[in-house]
Amino acid sequence: MSSELASYLPERFGLGISNCRSVENVLTGVEMAEQRGAEIAFLAEDINCRDAFQLAAMSAARTTRIRLATGVVNPYTRNPTSLAMAITTLDQISHGRAVLGLGTGSPALIQEQMGIVHRPSIGAMREAAEIIRALLRGDTVDYTGSRFVYRGASLGIRPVQEHVPIFFAAMGPRTLRLAGQIADGVLLNVGASTTYIRWAVDRVRAGAAEVGRDSSEVTIAAWMTVYVSDDREITLARAREWLATVLSIPRQGELLLEQGGFDSSILPDIRRYAMGYPPHGGDTKRAADFVPPEMAEQMTLLGGREHVSARLAEYADSGVGLPVLPASAIESL
Repeated sequence: MSSELASYLPERFGLGISNCRSVENVLTGVEMAEQRGAEIAFLAEDINCRDAFQLAAMSAARTTRIRLATGVVNPYTRNPTSLAMAITTLDQISHGRAVLGLGTGSPALIQEQMGIVHRPSIGAMREAAEIIRALLRGDTVDYTGSRFVYRGASLGIRPVQEHVPIFFAAMGPRTLRLAGQIADGVLLNVGASTTYIRWAVDRVRAGAAEVGRDSSEVTIAAWMTVYVSDDREITLARAREWLATVLSIPRQGELLLEQGGFDSSILPDIRRYAMGYPPHGGDTKRAADFVPPEMAEQMTLLGGREHVSARLAEYADSGVGLPVLPASAIESL
């Protein structure tokens, strides 16, 4: 890539990549992102695809600098001890580049497709983070929470980093405030408009203020959907179809639209045709008919390189410190 092309990338950015891609596609994507200057790679862990920790470990063997994050895992399909073991192992393999991305997961998916009774709670996120951090410090953990109870637990291994960063995937107000209180960073959802971003950042800052914390200690990352192309008709059609899938997911659609300043009355029509989570049923092209073009333009970044670069600047002005971009965008910008 020439220096002219590289100039369209922001100073700070990360890679976000799906675990449903082939292993080699993920590894080459992380390699490319490191070469282009990305500081972190978030490796997704959609249920029924590839294991994020294993992909991150393999990526560590092919890179030297980029940080490697789960994007994200949850404390239900893996308990806090399992997560502490896995992130410590990744930190050792990567020589101190591991980041733990933690979220609540999808109740329907976890219960229906993994057989685990899942009652998502903010308390479980707090408890998991506290237990994991104690285990990583080398403490012997005695802990009584509403979800987790530990007696004399400890790890026999230690991470390379003195403090392994924990990012919370957060959408709703309570999780955003909790991230501001205790997380090292927050990973905002795909499909977030700048209006939603400002709303979310305000909640993170409020959470930090509640505990007397400087909100600048919390990195605001946002996983973005980007289509770099001068063919507006094709990219807009792709964006509308993709957005229909995102909005079909219960509660996610409501939050993105209502806090983004959009009319959520379109959701029943979208959900009549689209199903965002496995088995990914429905007719997404038909569902896309209910996504207004102007909505797609505000909830994704699409257009030529200069336009996408300008849109990234708008997100930075709204509070995003670390845009998380797909591999195709990193290659194109």
